[in-house]
Amino acid sequence: MKTTCLALGLLLLTVFHSYAIPLGLQTSPESCCFSFFKVRVPFNKIDSIKKTHSGCPLTAFVVKTVKGKEICFQSSEPWVQKAFNRLKQPAAVATGRGIEGSSHP
Repeated sequence: MKTTCLALGLLLLTVFHSYAIPLGLQTSPESCCFSFFKVRVPFNKIDSIKKTHSGCPLTAFVVKTVKGKEICFQSSEPWVQKAFNRLKQPAAVATGRGIEGSSHP
C-alpha cells in the first residue's frame, strides 16, 4: 500500500512539474492585436511605435500616443511603416548645409 501511494505521489509530482515553465523561458507575447484602427495618427501625436511579438497571429504596430493611448495598426499601412522607421532614426541628421529640416541657411 505504501509503495502504491509513493508511486502515485511521484507520478503526480512529475506531471505537475512538467507543466511548470520557468519565467525566463516563456515565449508567448504579452499582447497581440486582433482589431485595427484605420485612421492615421499625426506624427507629432506619436510618442512611440513598437512591433507586436513574433508569436502573435497577426503582424502589427502598436502606436502609443503622447496622451498614453495604445492603438493597433496593420503592418501593411505605409504611413505607420514610415513613422516607425522615422522614429528609429536619430533626431537630427547633419548635412553639408547644417541640420536637415532646419529653417536656417
